[in-house]
Amino acid sequence: MSINKLKSIRKKIDSIDHQLLELIQNRGSLAQEIGDLKALIASNTSFYKPNREAEILRNISKLSKGPISEKKIKYIFKEIISSCLSLEEELTIAFLGPQGTHSEAAAIRHFGSSALRSPRSTIEDVFHQVRTGSVNFGIVPVENSSEGVVNATLNCLADEEIKICGETYLPIHHQLASAKKFKLSDAEIVASHPQALGQCSKWLDANLPNARREATSSTADAAKFSKENKKTLCIVSSLAVKQYNLQQYQKNIEDFSGNNTRFLVIGHIDIEQTKNDKTSFLIQTKNKPGALIDILEPFNKRRINLNRIETRPSRESSSAHNFFIDSDGHQKDSKLKQVILSLKKLGISVRVLGSYPSES
Repeated sequence: MSINKLKSIRKKIDSIDHQLLELIQNRGSLAQEIGDLKALIASNTSFYKPNREAEILRNISKLSKGPISEKKIKYIFKEIISSCLSLEEELTIAFLGPQGTHSEAAAIRHFGSSALRSPRSTIEDVFHQVRTGSVNFGIVPVENSSEGVVNATLNCLADEEIKICGETYLPIHHQLASAKKFKLSDAEIVASHPQALGQCSKWLDANLPNARREATSSTADAAKFSKENKKTLCIVSSLAVKQYNLQQYQKNIEDFSGNNTRFLVIGHIDIEQTKNDKTSFLIQTKNKPGALIDILEPFNKRRINLNRIETRPSRESSSAHNFFIDSDGHQKDSKLKQVILSLKKLGISVRVLGSYPSES
């Protein structure tokens, strides 16, 4: 009786799979039609619309009632959207390489696996690729919950006329692996990026106290180092484990859970409003008492929440300071328009780095 019931359920699943396939292919055909229409209307514009994608994913999340988690549902639909977009336009995304880094994982998380990915050796080169039009977008780390802000990204944002088009948050988990399986007690070296070694130091002290720690330029380079050296472990991302065909010993060996990195999507397009946006500013003011209060007051007056404030001396003038500020809202919102106008009336330099759908 139970065997017959199992066959019946599997038959229903097969039927649903066939329906899903037909619906996904129909969605792809409609995406192609939209692409053809857009090409006639505006041939030089990108088909990628982050505001439209954000609204689709938010609406899907609201409709989802389980048993599959909201996170997994969003992942499935992200891949469907990515696959359909590839029928309209082939996107290329520059990221901080090499392959298998957390930056590549962030690119996949934001754009899906159908977009082409171009590993670059430095954050500056990611910006260069975007500026010259060699790629459609770049994705760069801007801050980590454990290690703080990424200075190279802030410097490039200040120096380059490139827009922030989106953001994504990547949970950082560290995997212990090696090229070939051997006893952990025989391990002589543990290789990884210095930040990864630091974030796993307690686990390493407790479980591999005698293994020498070797710093590499990236976690992906640690994977390569493990392949080239015997009895060498590496601390890498889950993506690197797959891409470099590593043997995994232990999952998630980081000392503290909740570690995540925020990445910014950079490009040349303006993003339209959604119901939940964020705007990034670069505000420059003279280095004088009360300068920060003058900046914050227009936001406070209009009850606009600020998500982040980062300050540093201006590289253009020794008597000025730069403030990188993230606020709720879109630059086209009436309240933020008033804020910008108020700041400019005070003689404060205001540059909008970009407005984009919030993921926080």
